[in-house]
Parts: sequence; structure tokens; C-alpha cells
Amino acid sequence: MNRPEQNKKILSIIAALNSDERPFVNMSDLHDAEWPAMVEAIQKTGMAGYFYSLFSQMDAHGEIPATVIETLRKSARRVAAHNVFYESQCAALLKGLSAAGVDNIILKGMSYMQDIYGDTSARTMSDIDLLIHPDDRLKTLEFLMACGYSNYIIPSFQGTPEDFTDLTDLTGEAHFMKKTGALTVNIDLHWRLRARYPMNDYLALDSFPWWENSGTVMIGSVPAKRLSIEMQFIHLALHFAIHHQYTGLRWFIELGLFIRRFGNDLDWEFIYGAASSPDCRKLLGVCLRLIADYMGNSWTGSEVWRRFLPKSSMLPGEYRVYKNCLMREERSRLASYICMPLSPATLSGRLRLMSSFLFDSQGVILWHGSDTRVPKWLKPFYNLYIIGRQLLSVSRA
Repeated sequence: MNRPEQNKKILSIIAALNSDERPFVNMSDLHDAEWPAMVEAIQKTGMAGYFYSLFSQMDAHGEIPATVIETLRKSARRVAAHNVFYESQCAALLKGLSAAGVDNIILKGMSYMQDIYGDTSARTMSDIDLLIHPDDRLKTLEFLMACGYSNYIIPSFQGTPEDFTDLTDLTGEAHFMKKTGALTVNIDLHWRLRARYPMNDYLALDSFPWWENSGTVMIGSVPAKRLSIEMQFIHLALHFAIHHQYTGLRWFIELGLFIRRFGNDLDWEFIYGAASSPDCRKLLGVCLRLIADYMGNSWTGSEVWRRFLPKSSMLPGEYRVYKNCLMREERSRLASYICMPLSPATLSGRLRLMSSFLFDSQGVILWHGSDTRVPKWLKPFYNLYIIGRQLLSVSRA
């Protein structure tokens, strides 16, 4: 089975098994599934726990082979053990930061996992995402270093360590890791919530009311601050749209399940007001339309995407690009470069974003560090050269 068809099959099965009309759903997708490839794809998403629970708790009339259930059960046990480790590390981290006087919000991951899936072992935890205040950045860095964490530098970055520090200033986040026995703890530390370069300032995500709209969740025995359900939706949707360019079943399924769980409770007027620009509303609208198309319409507000995504904000054939991205196994550089200028809701916004991408001097540092000097009039050609070289290297891989 080719990957687009496989992704579509997985999504159709999820939609069928989560449907309120499940007894009347045609289950041919289960009968026709190529289960070895399906199980491999599920394991790659890290969601073996979710699919094991989904398949084992429903009446599939014998359409799901027992070997599939058993394979997913074993994978789910490994995920559960991994997440117990991460939960303990997260609890210790939160307790230590609180003692150090660092206010923080836990993002994604465990913040809503229990609410979305019903347990904390449904999908693999790959990192701990934390939002802190910019003024607490140095204090947090000192705390993490004292706990044995080290700063992670992207291997493909060609600049100096100092350049990489400057890059984290640009992105508003840094990555830390620590080896604990055979396992590794990864932390994504955010002191700003920003979009991918060069969309950082364009969407102005730092101006959103993240800190003003939060609640509390227990991580182990430690209370942790998390976003409200409205801000959590905005964060999950923008993360999927901007950072993943609508690619990755794991993130899409989790967003869809979040909507299924909270869609009827969300304050859509608040969300519409918080995402005040037409550009942000468009990104949310694309995500909501994809969810309605692939995850079913079992929540009463499933048509709300029409308000966020007016026809005037989309080019002919644009939505098909996003659907194709969803069907991909991995994010494509070419798709990323296509999605970026398409993101704004107006032609002037698209042109402004493309201009920033071509002429912004930060782009040179992003790719090659401060030692690379490019005359201003050559920057557009240099940036296009970098893009072409990246695309060519991928095609040869």
C-alpha cells in the first residue's frame, strides 16, 4: 500500500471507530487493511497505546487479526514504561523550577494527555515542552545545567556555537538533553511562542494571551500550569500548521481527538478574537476543515471552519496542497517552501512574507552563521541558491 493511501486508511478507521454512528459504519476499511504495513505505520507515529486501546475496546466483528492486537499490546507496554519514566522526570523538573522561583506552563504532551486519550500511555513522550518568562531564561539555564542537562546544537547547523545562541534568540527556544541510564530526557524550553522563520514577527504569536489563560493539571503528584482549552487548541493547531506544515499523523490525530473531546465546550468567540489576524484565523480554519474532512463530524461545531476560512483567503487548489501534506510520511522541504508563502490570507501578505524570506539578513545566519558575508543585493539569489541546494540534496538522498 502506498503511503498516501495508507494514511487515508488509518484516518478513515479512526473516524469510523470514533463515530457516534459506529454500528452503522461500513467496516470494509478494516477488512481491506494491509495490517503489517498498518502496524508499522502506527508504531512510527508512537501511538501504539492509543490504537491498542481503540482496537481492543470495540466490536470489529473479527476484522482485526489477533496478531495485530497482540503486537500493538506489546508496543503499548513499552510506550507506557517510557512515559512513566518521562512523567517522573517531568515532575522532578517542575518541582525544581518551582523551588527556583521559575513560573512555567507545560505545553502539549502530558498537559492534556489524560483528557484526550483517557490515560498517559497512549502515545510516546518525546520531549517536555515548557514556556517560561523571558526574564527567567538565565535562571532556568543555570538550573538545568546544575541538573546535568546540556544544550543541544542541531548537527546540520554550520555556524559557531555563538551563532547558534543567536539563533535561539531568533527562534525563542532552546533544546536540552540529559542521559539517565539508557534513556534520554529532552526538553524544549520556550521563552517566546513564535512561528518558524521568517514568520516569527509576521504572526505576532507573543502577543497572544497565553499566560492570562491557564489552568492546572497534576503531573505525578506535582501541580503544573497548563493552557486553557481555548489556548491549547490554538497552540496545537498553529504548531501543526506552522511547524509541521500539516504533515504528521501523530499531531493531526491528537488535534482531532482534542476537538472531539472539547469541541463542544470551546469558546469559539474567544478563539476568534484571540486569533485576531486573518492570517492566524486562516491557519486555524485549514486545520478545522481537515479535521472535519478526515476525523468525522461528531461534534456540533464541525462547520465552524467556514467562519475561520472564508473562500477569499484561499487560492484555487491551495487546500489540495494541505491535504497532500497530511498524506505524507515525513515533512518535505519542497512542501515547506510552498506552504510558507501560501500561509497568509491575502496576496499582499504572501508577497510581504516572500520579500522577508528573500531579503532578511537573518536568513544567512540561520543557514551558515555570521562568518558568511553576503552583499545585500546578492541575498535573494543566495537564499534561492540555498533552497535549491537543499532540495537537490534531498532528491539525491
